[in-house]
Amino acid sequence: MDQSSERDRLVDAAYRTLVSTGGASLSVNEVLQAAELSTRAFYRHFASKDELLLALFRQDSDQVAARLRRAAAADSPAAALRAFVQAMLRITADPRRRQRVLVMSSEEIARAKGFTTERQRYHALVQGELVALLERGRADGTFPLAQPSSDAGWIRAAIQHAFDEQISGSGAATPNETAELLTGFALRALGARDAETVGD
Repeated sequence: MDQSSERDRLVDAAYRTLVSTGGASLSVNEVLQAAELSTRAFYRHFASKDELLLALFRQDSDQVAARLRRAAAADSPAAALRAFVQAMLRITADPRRRQRVLVMSSEEIARAKGFTTERQRYHALVQGELVALLERGRADGTFPLAQPSSDAGWIRAAIQHAFDEQISGSGAATPNETAELLTGFALRALGARDAETVGD
């Protein structure tokens, strides 16, 4: 069997096993049974269960970061910001993606050694995309009030807060409505030209 395929089977089996336990626990034996692979196969790719869990988290976080990167590539900075916020919040409206988010934020993954560093890496990727987007808007005059390095952090925090509300079901508005409200707020804060109508 191709080793990359073997590794993919282990990561996929880890996800399916976590789903079956509601994210509460995971054992290497359960993963091996689900993947129909041997202990030797496991240790060809991972030194520990924690390493497998971090690989699962990184796979998902890289996919989200890539989705946000594509959104941030929209022609105008204002349209890119709107697409960025929408791309993030629409994850919460998709049942399959929503389930993955719940698994990725489960106690079992959070307990993995190195998880805090891996989560910080993901946040840095997201913030980096926002900084680049805001710098583009400041350079062409779309965001005349932008201070990219600091504003990106505040906008990312606001998006994360709205995202967490949608995942927990405590949000008062739908994901699309929340995305529009949040985008409008960010555009006004950045001094965007015609902030109320940009992207309509």
